[in-house]
Amino acid sequence: MAVRIPMTAEALGRSRFGISPCAEVVGSLRALHRPSPGSPHLLRWRARALDAVPAAPLSLLAALTGSTVYVLDLLTPPPDAAVASIDDEAAAIAATPPELTEYQLDIAFRGRAVPAEVAASVGGPARLEELRQPMPAVVAEALAGGAAAFTARLAGAMRTYFERVLAPDWPRVLDVLTADVAYRGDRMAQHGALTLLDDFHPSVRWDDGAIVVRKPFELVVDWPHDGLLLVPSTGLSDGVLLNAERPTAPSILYPARGLHALWPAPATSPGDLGELIGHTRATLLAALDVPRTTAELGRREALSAPTVSYHLGILHRTGLVARRRTGRRVVYARTELAAALLG
Repeated sequence: MAVRIPMTAEALGRSRFGISPCAEVVGSLRALHRPSPGSPHLLRWRARALDAVPAAPLSLLAALTGSTVYVLDLLTPPPDAAVASIDDEAAAIAATPPELTEYQLDIAFRGRAVPAEVAASVGGPARLEELRQPMPAVVAEALAGGAAAFTARLAGAMRTYFERVLAPDWPRVLDVLTADVAYRGDRMAQHGALTLLDDFHPSVRWDDGAIVVRKPFELVVDWPHDGLLLVPSTGLSDGVLLNAERPTAPSILYPARGLHALWPAPATSPGDLGELIGHTRATLLAALDVPRTTAELGRREALSAPTVSYHLGILHRTGLVARRRTGRRVVYARTELAAALLG
């Protein structure tokens, strides 16, 4: 199952980027449920959250971000500037119309009525009940005063989490996010709009005039005539989040590049990466400063296609490169682990 976003390459070229503090909060919160040893900054934020965020807002936010299927869109309001502020985004959460809040809660939690087309999108009412979660007591308690009071409480919780957990690292986070946006903007300018998806995430691809996002439900987002809003995040390590509420331009929150800039420096590092993994493989990793195909790597490094394929296979199996198909092209990109090894 997947979400299809019909779009011309021209419309994709009109897409814009935005940096969202709330997207970082949600990504960080997901690490509370699924700690990732491969992302030291998320482990640091998880420990900080458990230590510094009061129990009431933390338990509410954790209850709303644990699903791998659906996270309330209202938690990640589309940034209306290149870099949004936490105050502006918290105000947007608090201003969510009550009927939209109720609709999103209907989708998220069992026992609440949903439109027939929502149930049909996941395979029917029975399948919907499997995907939805029971409503946690902390969420029900926050809803007791009505939808407007609920979103006001959420806004306060999001602001508190950001200030206690992310604010100390925000300058470095902002550096990583702006570098990601600059990289992708340069790629689009040099090679065309479709290259945007080359190393976006394996769950996102271009297919026959549409962007396809792998999800456990079927949906056609048929209103993005002015492109997408693309929001990089240092907190998403397990996929992308899609925010699609008509008529707002759909948003895709995706994992940012360069996360190793948020990690502590290793106590020791190999003097020569080639001595560790082999000189040919080290050369190929260094050449993957941008995603490239096997043919591009062969031409660049004067290596035969079978030689490049052999070494890329080893690098892929050991988690140092990722690969994805875009149309008839297979492109390779080095992973965060490889970037850290290269220093």
